[in-house]
Amino acid sequence: MNLKLIGFLFVIGTCQANLFNLPRAAIRLTREFTGMDKLPAPEELGGEEYDMKIEVNNVVEEMVDDMEDSSEEDTPLARVVNDDDLLYKKGFHLDSPFELNKKVNKPVVRYPNIAKNNQKIREEIVYPADFDEHVVEILDSRKERKIDLSPMIKAKLEKGYYEPNDEALVDMSSESEESSEEWEEARPYLKCGCLKKSGKVFESKTAPREWESSSFKSNDLPTGWDWRNVSGVNYCSPTRNQHIPVYCGSCWVFGTTGALNDRFNVARKGRWPMTQLSPQEIIDCNGKGNCQGGEIGNVLEHAKIQGLVEEGCNVYRATNGECNPYHRCGSCWPNECFSLTNYTRYYVKDYGQVQGRDKIMSEIKKGGPIACAIGATKKFEYEYVKGVYSEKSDLESNHIISLTGWGVDENGVEYWIARNSWGEAWGELGWFRVVTSKFKDGQGDQYNMGIERDCYYADVDVSNLTF
Repeated sequence: MNLKLIGFLFVIGTCQANLFNLPRAAIRLTREFTGMDKLPAPEELGGEEYDMKIEVNNVVEEMVDDMEDSSEEDTPLARVVNDDDLLYKKGFHLDSPFELNKKVNKPVVRYPNIAKNNQKIREEIVYPADFDEHVVEILDSRKERKIDLSPMIKAKLEKGYYEPNDEALVDMSSESEESSEEWEEARPYLKCGCLKKSGKVFESKTAPREWESSSFKSNDLPTGWDWRNVSGVNYCSPTRNQHIPVYCGSCWVFGTTGALNDRFNVARKGRWPMTQLSPQEIIDCNGKGNCQGGEIGNVLEHAKIQGLVEEGCNVYRATNGECNPYHRCGSCWPNECFSLTNYTRYYVKDYGQVQGRDKIMSEIKKGGPIACAIGATKKFEYEYVKGVYSEKSDLESNHIISLTGWGVDENGVEYWIARNSWGEAWGELGWFRVVTSKFKDGQGDQYNMGIERDCYYADVDVSNLTF
């Protein structure tokens, strides 16, 4: 076999190594014999020839371990990687360029005989294949960032839920069981301004409702209806949590926008995209309610006159923000923030109040979920986990929820299906069921927190929606 044939085979071997991602050691072996890829060293290193930078992956670490564990009598192995299989071929003996740097506890590549004038030998750290320098940068940067929680604690949160003081700012982690009990005792459960009634009955109606007709018959209603599953289709938007990142008495927004989201989905027949209205824009710009409370009508009037925006325009911050074009709908680039003008507006047409079991069922089935006020009790807030809830109470309304349907359980008890705004960790993935007024032979109104007494519907306008 002549030298030209040997050279040709080495060239083919080099190409194959690159093609099938063979270990870099095999490529290095080829270069040693053929003299390929020799480049002049930088002037500061004296001009000697040196090999090009060797790129290695996690296979190199395994090679280092094998070479360190093997004795001089053992025949070193050259590893050939083909997909996930490791094949071993004997007969190659190489002086490994890889050494373990004890300082950094990582394999390094040493380039011998290139230093001049006592210059430091160049080293190159060998990282695993899945190493991501950006992740390291983020982890390291944590040491440079100090998260200041004092603005959050000093925020004007609802009185009775958290009263900040100087001691709390000094050491928030040393809360004793006694202080925790005092905090819980001080919470007036939902008497927090979440719902603040003005006494006004909100209405904008151009035609009578179906349930106002003399021909309306409650017997025509089905025994169950659930907008989460109508012939296998879900029209309900995701559950949200009004209490993060800090407490905000915004149930009046979440309960109402939850129902409106669903009504837009129903009116658009479940087509993409699912509607997700922005509660924060309402808090900032409706001019009446805020994190200290409001009522359903505040949302409906704002939707009728100004129109609502989607969550991407103004994400929820649980704070009282000022109203300006940027907070109406805005965005940011790395060097500036600015307002947008081409955002979608979501309007409502007719809206008004609906009361009573039969009328509520008719309204829900006809147009979609509605928003209702309830007198949520401490037991309901802290103890409800699942099932059909009932509790005798005459507590005044203090909370707003979305009412989306009804059904009958295995014991024949009729119940309402409702979505809360306390996150999926609460209740039945953020939802709950509660008895209707039929409970206990028609006394259910005393056991369902008054859920049928104060509800509002709204007809949504989809004429301007392109999808």
